[in-house]
Order: sequence, then structure tokens, then C-alpha cells
Amino acid sequence: MQGTQMGSDFPISTYMMQKAGRNGIPVNGTFELTSRCNFNCRMCYVHGQTDMDRLKEKELSARQWLNIAEEAREQGLLFLLLTGGEALLREDFISLYERLAVMGFRLVINTNGSLFTREIEECFHRLPPARVNISLYGDSDETYRELCGVPAAGKVKETIHTLRRMGISVRTTMMLTPWNCRDMEAVCAYGKQEQTMVSMSSYLFPPSRLDSGSLGRNKGRFSAGEAGALLAKREQLLLEKDEFEKYARHQLEICRRLEETDGRGMKEGDGAEPDEDDGLGLPIRCQAGRGAFWITWDGKLRPCGLFTGPEEDVLSEGFTAAWAKIHAAACEIRLPRECRYCSKRELCHVCAAMCQSETGHFDVRPEYVCRMTEGQMEEYRRLLGEKGESVQDA
Repeated sequence: MQGTQMGSDFPISTYMMQKAGRNGIPVNGTFELTSRCNFNCRMCYVHGQTDMDRLKEKELSARQWLNIAEEAREQGLLFLLLTGGEALLREDFISLYERLAVMGFRLVINTNGSLFTREIEECFHRLPPARVNISLYGDSDETYRELCGVPAAGKVKETIHTLRRMGISVRTTMMLTPWNCRDMEAVCAYGKQEQTMVSMSSYLFPPSRLDSGSLGRNKGRFSAGEAGALLAKREQLLLEKDEFEKYARHQLEICRRLEETDGRGMKEGDGAEPDEDDGLGLPIRCQAGRGAFWITWDGKLRPCGLFTGPEEDVLSEGFTAAWAKIHAAACEIRLPRECRYCSKRELCHVCAAMCQSETGHFDVRPEYVCRMTEGQMEEYRRLLGEKGESVQDA
């Protein structure tokens, strides 16, 4: 579980995406409208701050995005996320959003919440999005200035409050770093006050999209053990005391049982059977490239926005042809074989993007993620008052 939440998508949405993934239908897409941003977050993996006029010139136009959307809709696209950079930085955001909304997509927006205007509010009154995901990086302007370079906490909270007053679903997301972790409790409390979903994560991807030499490194993240401990603390904050203790004990018990069977499954009667061993690592576990896709601000179609490849040029090939190639390539990707039988796999949830950004390969185990999961388990034990040796790597 990489993002504990208070609330989630409707079960029917999850069912539809899973079924689409089994059939190779691109039902879930992301349009990365720009790489530009008005923040300069220390840990960002995509935004461009230098020569923003040049970056703007290379962005897909509204007409190009709409053409892609029309073709993707014919292939099954239904759930569409608009993101950036900062998507609201585009001067044509409202007109593009309105055109996409009347096409019938279930629209979700990722934003830092600092550029919300009266005009956007009026647009959302007419055509409300299914949800707005707002990055709430801290509880104060001081934290924002230190992490993002912009003292925007007040404006972001005002945006969240306005959207909730309008009856729009909001998810507040917090990426945990050494510069803002002190605000965890306050951010969680604010989310509960405004009745938003709340998501926190201490795993920060290396910014390999910006710097190919950054494999396994992100200047904004904690040591692996510290990041794991924060994942456990996150769950303690977001769950009720009894729920947290039940969840933590359950996760530790699963890891213990898998360790006893060398990761091949639970004991007889526990309901988990070993999977068939074909000598390879497991396929991609999420919908990336199976029922979901990501198109970058400059027109590259990828299975996931955190991948550096495979990719296809959607402008030159058209969406249908590009999706067919990406889907075929994604189906060939295999995760590390060690992860297949790791005793921590039910807690870890390592993904292809993590492997690639940490190691440069999909099938090489990301050691940082392994150590992070161990740190999470150790923090569970500490919070539960338990003692014992940590589970070893499979």
C-alpha cells in the first residue's frame, strides 16, 4: 500500500479498469498538459523551470490534445487525468477542460492549488470534475517556502475549502520529505476537517525523466529506513487506533508466513496458493500499458508517467497505433524474479516504474525499496510494542 487514503474510487471504477486491463482497452489515461510549474519543489521529477517560453512552444496545443482525446475515446478511454507540471498554468486550460468535459470523460485534475481563479470556479460550477487532487505540501508558508520556493499554504487551503464548499470531491496528497514531514499531523487534521481524501507517501522517485544520471537518487528523499518508518507513521495517523493495530499485525503476519514457506505461499488452509513458476519475474502488477496510458507534454505515449520508456510518438503515429505498440511492449515487461517470492511482497508493492528509476532496468531489484519496506516493518513492531529480528530479504 503506497498511498493510504481516507476514501477511494467507487468499486465499479476499479472493476472497469481491471477488466479493461485484461482486454488491453485504454480506459484510463493521463494527459500531461505541461512540464512548466510555478513551484520549484526540491523533489520534482518532471517540471521545467528554465526557459519556460521555450518549453511552452514545445507543448501540444489544445487542438492536438482534443484530436488525441477523440481517437482515444474511440478506443475506450473513459477516465482521464489532467496533470502537469502545473496544468492550471496553461492560459487555455478552461477552454480545453470544457471541451474534454462535454466529450463525456470522467475528469480528474492534479494541481498544486495555487492558481485557482474565479473563472475556474465558475467553470467547475457548470462542469464539475469527478475529483481534484491537490498537493498539500505543508501546513505553513514557511514549509512551502522551504520545500517549494513559494509561500502558498494559505492560497492552497483556500482552494481546497472552496472546492469542498462547491461539493467537489478533493484528495489532498502530501509527498513527505525532510523539509515538510514535521507537518504530517497538521496536514492530516486539515484533510479530516475539510472532509477530503488524504494520501501521503514517503517514497520519492528518482527524477530520471529529467536527469538520466539520477538512477537511485533523489535529493529530496529520506534514507530508505526513515522513509519506511514514515509509511508506518502515515497509516497510524490516517487510521483509527484499532484499525491501525489490526492492519499492522496482519501485514507482519503475512510476511512471517511467507518467510516460513520461502515466499511460495501460505500454509495449507490460509487461502494463498503458490503461483505457477515460469522461470521469470511477475508481469506488471498495475494497469500501466494494459488498461492505462500516459501522454507527456510533448506528445510521447508511455505506459506510465514515471517510465522513461518504452514510448511512442502519438503525433506521428496516431493514438491507436501508438497504444497497440505500447500495450505489446508493456505485456513483455517482467519484474525482478527475486520479488516474485519475497516474503515482504504483499507489503512492498514494488512496481516496474520503481525498478526502472532505481536501477535502469525493470527486472533488477531496487534495493532502496527493499530497505524501505524493512524500515516500515520495524516501525510497525516498534509502534505495536513488539520485539524481534527483521525479516530478511528473500
